[in-house]
Amino acid sequence: MTIINIGAEARNDPPYRLLGGDACNLAQHPNNSFDIVHSNSVIEHVGHWAEITAMAKEIQRLAPHYFVQTPNYGFPLEPHYRTLFFHWLPESVRASILTKHKLGFRGPEASFHDAMRNVQTVNLLTARQMAALFPDAKIAREKFAGLSKSLIAIR
Repeated sequence: MTIINIGAEARNDPPYRLLGGDACNLAQHPNNSFDIVHSNSVIEHVGHWAEITAMAKEIQRLAPHYFVQTPNYGFPLEPHYRTLFFHWLPESVRASILTKHKLGFRGPEASFHDAMRNVQTVNLLTARQMAALFPDAKIAREKFAGLSKSLIAIR
C-alpha cells in the first residue's frame, strides 16, 4: 500500500510505503500505476477549484478504480469547525468569528489575516461539483438523520 502525503519523508515499512507528494501533481507516477486510489476528506483541503480539479484528474489518471470521500457542503454541520451553518456564512464573517472563538479543531486566531487563511483551507463540495469532477463515477451519499453528510465518488 502506497501512502502519499505532502511534505512526508519517504519511508518503506512493509506492507506500507510512504512517499512525499502533492495530490494535485503526481506526474512522477505513470498512468494506472495503482490498482485503486483512496482519498478520505482530502480534496476539500487542496485549494480552490483549479487545485481541486487537478487532484480529481490525478486520481482518475492514477488508477482504474477510486474511492474519494468528502464532507457535503449541503450538510448543516461543518465538520472541521463542528459548528452548524458555519460554512454557509461569508468568508469574512467566518474569519471574524475565528478571531474571537475556538470552533472544533480551529481557532481562535491571532489576527484576521490568520483567520482568513484558516477559513480558506477548507472548500466543501456539493454533489453537483463531485459529479463534475468525477463524471465516470457513481456519487454515493453517506447519510445521517436523513441528510447527506458525505459524498463519495466511486469508480
